[in-house]
Amino acid sequence: MMETNYLLFISVFLPLLTSPFTYLLGKRSWKYGAMLCHISCLIPFLIIIYYTPTIMAGERLYEAYSWIPAFGLNLNLMLDSLSYTFALLISLMGFLASVYSHRYMEHESRLEVYYPLLQIFQTGMMGVVLSWNLFMLYIFWEIMLIPSYFLIAYWGTGNPRLIGFKYFIFTHAGALCMLLGIAWLNSIFGNMDMSILLENVPRAYEIHRASLLSIAALIFVGAAVKMAVFPFHTWLPDAHAEAPTPISVLLSGVMIKTGVYAFARLLLGLMPAAVSEMSAWLIPLAVVTMLWGGIMALVQNDVKRLLAYSSISQMGYILFGLSSLAPLGASGSLFHVLNHGFAKGLLFMGAGALIHEVKERDLSKLGGLASKMPVTAITMLVAGLSIAGTPPLGGFASEWMIFSGAFMSGAIIPTSIAIIATAITAAYYLRMIRAIFFLELKHEKVKEAPVGMLFSMNVLLLLVIVLGFINAPILSIIGRAVSTWIGM
Repeated sequence: MMETNYLLFISVFLPLLTSPFTYLLGKRSWKYGAMLCHISCLIPFLIIIYYTPTIMAGERLYEAYSWIPAFGLNLNLMLDSLSYTFALLISLMGFLASVYSHRYMEHESRLEVYYPLLQIFQTGMMGVVLSWNLFMLYIFWEIMLIPSYFLIAYWGTGNPRLIGFKYFIFTHAGALCMLLGIAWLNSIFGNMDMSILLENVPRAYEIHRASLLSIAALIFVGAAVKMAVFPFHTWLPDAHAEAPTPISVLLSGVMIKTGVYAFARLLLGLMPAAVSEMSAWLIPLAVVTMLWGGIMALVQNDVKRLLAYSSISQMGYILFGLSSLAPLGASGSLFHVLNHGFAKGLLFMGAGALIHEVKERDLSKLGGLASKMPVTAITMLVAGLSIAGTPPLGGFASEWMIFSGAFMSGAIIPTSIAIIATAITAAYYLRMIRAIFFLELKHEKVKEAPVGMLFSMNVLLLLVIVLGFINAPILSIIGRAVSTWIGM
């Protein structure tokens, strides 16, 4: 384990620390504030990229800062093979969403407040995946919630205040379940430092089996609400569909993955035996989530609402692979975190391009736009095919690993049913692409989205394609993370 000097701290706190200056600059001109936001979101990504060779070499990076010594609370940060995947996704998507906002949000009001809230949101997500102390993980979990509520409530569409309130209540209730589980764990082991818990919790499972099963259930509820696993999913379609599109990109492509991280770090990392006992109902729950989200997406006419239900279905895939406790399946789930994050972020950006240029998101009122918006058409088609598991794109590789691992674990019938979800996914994405870009042209005076928006979309398009071909480096990192829980 290598100790580093401030770089992990900077990657977490730089957006937060610069947010007051973003506000002050934004008061003079929102463009000045926006530029500072872009820079403060880019630097954490560059730091994570800088550490990529170190992580590939099997090293872990650690920083510790004293906070409230009297209560034994420290700010401990860790970048290892598990947190790397999530930190890479969060930092890159945060930067691309910030850049995308520059043109997409330019006609909105109060942008001097929008960009600081975006920075605080990024700090919350990065803090969750880099915290090496459970109390700090919870603090960042709540920091994530507050700015995202305001971003939905004040820049959303439809009935944003009500939707934001529903989002806040659901996710805060889940956070309280997680807090209760963390507090209970601390009462048993007297510590919230992950290094100590990783050493003591697995070996004490038989002694404290009943308590640890209850703790695992509480933490699962907290993670499941964030992941929008059925039946904790009802907040997601409204929040993701009605949030401003750059925030939809972060909510659906990134934020719900923090629930995956909590499941992987706290349940599979600390209590794999509890997950093994719970898998009898986790696997059916994952299958129901896949099918329910897919069927609901199939009947939507609103583009963003279709994409929101699709995210519910895809979280079912990820939970399915992790719950199988097969090394290949768990690795596929973590790889799908990246594939889904990039592809779903790209799809929401494509939906935003339609809203920005056509001022329309109803499938029945769109059509024939492939000739008018060819870049948007290509990006949305490729992203949809990737999530549908079409070779040779990245989504195919991760879904193949998930289902292969589940078959190897002996879950033959649930896996066979789950594969049906891939056909449903292909059906609703092809229906969406046909309705938007083919059929009869209904809007003549339409042009392609601005370059500032297309930049973010093309970066993600490249990643969606490349991850289907050049995935050995990231899979080696993910495999190392999985081997610490399951053994390979």
